[in-house]
Amino acid sequence: MTILLAVGIALAVFVLIVGVTLVLAAVSPPLAPKEKDVFGFASLHPVPDNDLPPLRRYPAKDGEQLAYRFYASSANLILIFVHGSSYHGRSYHALASAVCQAGAASVILPNLRGHHQSGRHRGDVEYIGQLEDDIADLIAELRKQGHGGPVVLGGHSSGGGFAIRFAGGTHAHLVSRFLLLSPVIPTSRTLREGSGGGWAQLHMRRLIGLLILNALGIRGLNALPVIDFNKPIQFWDGTETLSYSYRLNTSYHPRNRYISDLRKLAGKAMILVGENDEAVDALHLKKLFARESPASAIKILPDTNHFGIFMNAVVHEMLIEWLVQCAETRALSTAADVEHVT
Repeated sequence: MTILLAVGIALAVFVLIVGVTLVLAAVSPPLAPKEKDVFGFASLHPVPDNDLPPLRRYPAKDGEQLAYRFYASSANLILIFVHGSSYHGRSYHALASAVCQAGAASVILPNLRGHHQSGRHRGDVEYIGQLEDDIADLIAELRKQGHGGPVVLGGHSSGGGFAIRFAGGTHAHLVSRFLLLSPVIPTSRTLREGSGGGWAQLHMRRLIGLLILNALGIRGLNALPVIDFNKPIQFWDGTETLSYSYRLNTSYHPRNRYISDLRKLAGKAMILVGENDEAVDALHLKKLFARESPASAIKILPDTNHFGIFMNAVVHEMLIEWLVQCAETRALSTAADVEHVT
C-alpha cells in the first residue's frame, strides 16, 4: 500500500509539473515593445538585384531545396558565411564580394532553413539540430560540384553563435576554421540586457515551459514561437523573418551549456567584435573567450558597431588577411604530411 501511495504521489507531482509547464507554454506572448532601430538599419544600403549572384538551390537530406549564393574565386579555400537573425545572406554581399575579389576564398552565403526562400515554414525547422544537418548537406553538395578545398564556417551575430554550436556538434570535422563576427551567446553575460540591446523580445514564460517539457521528453509544442525581433516597420521589405519557433531558435545558437561548444573551437577560430556593438558586450566576450577558449584569437575593433563589423572595408581587409593565412597554414600542413608519408 505504501509503494502504491508513493507511486501515486509521484504520478500526481509529474502530472502537476506537466500541467503547469503546458500552461506556461500556452500563455499569450507579451505585448510588442515600442519600435526601436537598435542597430541603425538606415545605414544599410539596398543591394541592386543585378549586382547579386543568382540564388541557387541544394537538396537537404529531407528533400527540401535550400537557397544560397555562390561567389566564385580562384582560391581553394571555401568560406560559408551564415547570416544573423531575421534576415538572410543578401546583407553580406559586400563582405563576400571583397573576399572573393581578393582571391582569398570562394564564398557561400546560405539562407538558413526557415528564412527567405528556404524551407516550408518561415520561422521554423522540423527538429532541433536541423540547421547543422543542412550545413553538412551544403558542404556535401559543394564536394559533389568539385569544390574540394578546406571549409571555413563563419557567421555574424546569431550566425556567429550558430558557428560555435556547429563546432560542438557531430559535423565539426567538416570544417577547418571558424570566423565569428559579434557572435551571440544568449545564455551568457555577453548579450546586452539579455535581449541584444532591445533587438530580441523573448516570450520568457513560454520558453521556460518548453525547456521543462523538452527536459521531460515532450516535444510536441516546439513549433510555438518564442522570440520576436524589433525591426522597425519602415525597414521591412517582406523577406525578413520576424519570429522564431522554439526549435529554430534553439538550433541557431550555442547549446545552453555553451562552454563545451566554445572549448571545441580549440584555437581554430578568429573572433571580431566592435567596442560599440549594440547587442554584444565586447569586454565580456573577450573575457569569456580568454577563460574558455584561450587559443582563439579575439580582437575588439574601435569605433565599430554591430553592423560595422561586417560592412567596414577595414574589417574586410582583416578577414582577407586571416583567410590567406588559413590557406597558407593548410598548404604547409598538407605539404608536411606528404613529406612525412614519403
